[in-house]
Amino acid sequence: MSSMVDQPCYTLINVPTDSEPPTEMQLRQELEKGDTKTKIDALKKVIQMILNGEKMPSLLMTIIRFVMPMQDHTVKKLLLVFWEVVPKYHPDGKLMQEMILVCDAYRKDLQHPNEFIRGSTLRFLCKLKEPELLEPLMPSIRQCLEHRHSYVRRNAVLAIYTIYRSAFHCLQ
Repeated sequence: MSSMVDQPCYTLINVPTDSEPPTEMQLRQELEKGDTKTKIDALKKVIQMILNGEKMPSLLMTIIRFVMPMQDHTVKKLLLVFWEVVPKYHPDGKLMQEMILVCDAYRKDLQHPNEFIRGSTLRFLCKLKEPELLEPLMPSIRQCLEHRHSYVRRNAVLAIYTIYRSAFHCLQ
């Protein structure tokens, strides 16, 4: 279970705008029916609003269904930021069921033919502290140790080191 003390802290520089922030319904429409550029802009707004303290739990499944399957590199990068900042636990301390779908997406990205996607996913996993999400990914992370590209191998070593270091640190 993750407590408030374990949550990351971000420094935000908010640029004020003259317009009101979009509603969850507007964002949902953009994420579901928009083109790639519209979805990217909507995802950026969602990330900013989450960092500003908004919860937006209803958008989680929308992002999983309509944004995660996209193969655009900008979308992939933004999703890694989104998964880092989105709340992963219910208020009672239990892991959200939706995170199982996210874990499966991580696994697919760890087996992706593109070295950049594999490497950036491995770098992201270094920041992830949820053992329930990391444990099923360990075989895919280990497979990346044998990848032909050094960028993937280096990030796999770093991910394994970071995961075991944080697991060892939790035991003490």
